[in-house]
Amino acid sequence: MLARIHGHIDWVVSRIEDVCAIVAGCAVVAAMFLVSTDAILRHLFAAPLTFQLHLTEFYLLVMMVLLGISWGYRKGGTIQIKLLLVVLPRRVMEPLIRVGLAVAAVYLLGLAWRGYLVFERAWVEDEVVMGVVNWPVDLSWIWVPLGCGLLAIRLLVDATAPVLRPIGAAHE
Repeated sequence: MLARIHGHIDWVVSRIEDVCAIVAGCAVVAAMFLVSTDAILRHLFAAPLTFQLHLTEFYLLVMMVLLGISWGYRKGGTIQIKLLLVVLPRRVMEPLIRVGLAVAAVYLLGLAWRGYLVFERAWVEDEVVMGVVNWPVDLSWIWVPLGCGLLAIRLLVDATAPVLRPIGAAHE
């Protein structure tokens, strides 16, 4: 029963991660298009896209990294040091990994909460970065709680899985 519920939660989180990864991919394409177009216009016609740097730096790149991070983890994109894990017996290693995943999830929830507080303050105070376009700060910060929160949920789902998946293995 619990394994079935966990499997359903895992499936739902995976679908949310897929959607976020698609949005992150669109942000990458948009950033590449804007940077390339700006470079061409700047060098050939001396007419740069004056808004491009802020849009790319404060919105698209942040969106790309934070919305894609949980999907990347799920697909096996991790860096890990297995020195200790290869010498420990399985009965010690598995709980150690689960605790590590849970601790990382708590840390990421803290980052998500802190990011949300910054987002909320910027939204309530209507903060902007002034320039050619007055860029709203809150729309730059919203990706921090969304991305960190989603990765924290993924880590908690993995930490509580009935069968622990090898770290770095795709979750399919």
